[in-house]
Amino acid sequence: MIKLIKDYFFKFYKLIINLIICLFTLSCVFPFIWMFNSALKTNSEFMGNSLSLAIHPHFENFLAALRTGDMVRNFFNSACLSVINIVLTVLCSFVVGYFISRYQFRFRNLIYLLFVSGMVIPVLSLLVPVFIQFKTLHLLDHWYTLVIPYVAFSMPFSVIIIENYIQSIPKEMDEAAYIEGCSTFQLLKNVIFPMCSPVLSIVVINSFISAWNEFPFSLVLINNEKLRTISMGIRMFNSEHTVNYPLYIAALLVSIIPVVLLYLVCSKQIMKGMTVGAVKG
Repeated sequence: MIKLIKDYFFKFYKLIINLIICLFTLSCVFPFIWMFNSALKTNSEFMGNSLSLAIHPHFENFLAALRTGDMVRNFFNSACLSVINIVLTVLCSFVVGYFISRYQFRFRNLIYLLFVSGMVIPVLSLLVPVFIQFKTLHLLDHWYTLVIPYVAFSMPFSVIIIENYIQSIPKEMDEAAYIEGCSTFQLLKNVIFPMCSPVLSIVVINSFISAWNEFPFSLVLINNEKLRTISMGIRMFNSEHTVNYPLYIAALLVSIIPVVLLYLVCSKQIMKGMTVGAVKG
């Protein structure tokens, strides 16, 4: 009898846990469902009832969102900046993280402390100083203007997680590679870099998202309409008096597609990077 009660209690406990998990899952999925449904409405339908289903879906809203303003160019600009940010951040952070992890040299701790402080200092607090420096050096309104702060702000986090990951790789791997005749460049390229693929995928995702979603610096440092990013393009949907919400939401949905695709491609490597060292020892 007692065993039967325990079994019922255990099943009831599992049911409650599953319901809670389902509610959390629904809370994560519902915003995307609501956005997609809202993007298929006309502006009058949306203003009438934002929660109702789209009776006559208007899929042309997505094409209209791309045609509004210069969204295609903005999309291309953000894609180029994000790719450049990924390449430079991965290469620079990987090299710096390796040498900080493997070598003891003068000012090593100071350099590491500078990268740690880069994670502590609020990025927005540097907005005005960066603008003044860029204006003084005539670096405003160039295709590479946003690359400099993007890479600088992405490196602290990237260097620290890469340095921690490389510490988990036995130094005997380096020694064996040197014995086989590898140079330092060959060691980094053929041995360490492939082994760091899980943590590098996290760096790729973080670098892409930080560059793709960035808004304050692109607003302050870029005035040329041809150099605007996707975040600036979406801002153009907010007019002074009226806002076409379905087009606005459609533009938002289009803007998150690259992030979702990149995460799906790198999801396995991300999980490996998050669990590395969990069973160590």
